Order: sequence, then C-alpha cells, then structure tokens
Amino acid sequence: MPYGNMQSDNIDMENIQSLTKFMGGSSVVGSPRSEFEFIEIIRRGLPSEVIASVVKSSAVSEDLICKSLRIAKRTAARRKARSARLKASESELIFRFSRVLVAAQEVLGDKDKAREWLLTENTALHGERPIDLLDTGIGFEDVMDVLRRIEFGVYS
Repeated sequence: MPYGNMQSDNIDMENIQSLTKFMGGSSVVGSPRSEFEFIEIIRRGLPSEVIASVVKSSAVSEDLICKSLRIAKRTAARRKARSARLKASESELIFRFSRVLVAAQEVLGDKDKAREWLLTENTALHGERPIDLLDTGIGFEDVMDVLRRIEFGVYS
C-alpha cells in the first residue's frame, strides 16, 4: 500500500465517508477510500454540484462560502450553469472547507455548533473567524490545529 498503513486508513474510513456525504455523496465526488484518494479527485476538479451540496450540508450561504474562499461568485455560477468542473484550486478550497466542517461537527457534537464556531471570531486564531482563514494552507492548518486542541481539551 503506497502511503500510510492499513490500520490508519481503516480508522479514517468513517471520516472519509462523512466527508464524502457532506460534499454530496458518491454520485458527486466518487467513492474515495482514503483522504489520499481525494488528491486525484481534486486534481480533476470537483463537479460544480458540490457547491450546492456543501451549502446544504453546512447551512452556510453560498455567498459567504465563495467570499471567504475567494472563489468568484460569477465564476461559480457560470460553472454550475454549464455543469462544468471546478478548477483544481477551487476544488481544494471546497475540500478544505468541507473537511473543517466535518471535523468541527465531530468535535463539537452537531451541525449548528460547528457552524457557529466556524463563523465566530476565535482568540486562538488571532481574533479571526475560522471561515476567513480557509483560503490558505497555513490558515487551514491553524484552524484544524484549534479543532484538535478543542478535541483533546487543550483549548475551549
């Protein structure tokens, strides 16, 4: 098996299934069995239908998602109208957003608490809202780090 071992892949499978469901299910994103398998899906570009799925799953408006991820609203609308795939960079941003929301729901217990946390300024993030940091890899890692710290009781 290239990358990782079977045991860690089995542990992550529930999260992969939750992430896939959050993003619209196998009919939208395919059936990845590991986070690593998302790489090729992202490189090909997620189908534009993923945007509507993520809006529904997150209960965050499309306008706010596009604005925070710096995806041009008109570009997203054009891709949806043509049923075109998102660019790899846009797909990566939607994946990050989805990954954070799925992790936040798991750590905080439900969708509403996760949404509230995502949209609230956070002192551990220098007063920024988590959603406003997901447009960069560094910001994404910082947000995930705060979630891990919450999960393990290091930060509340």
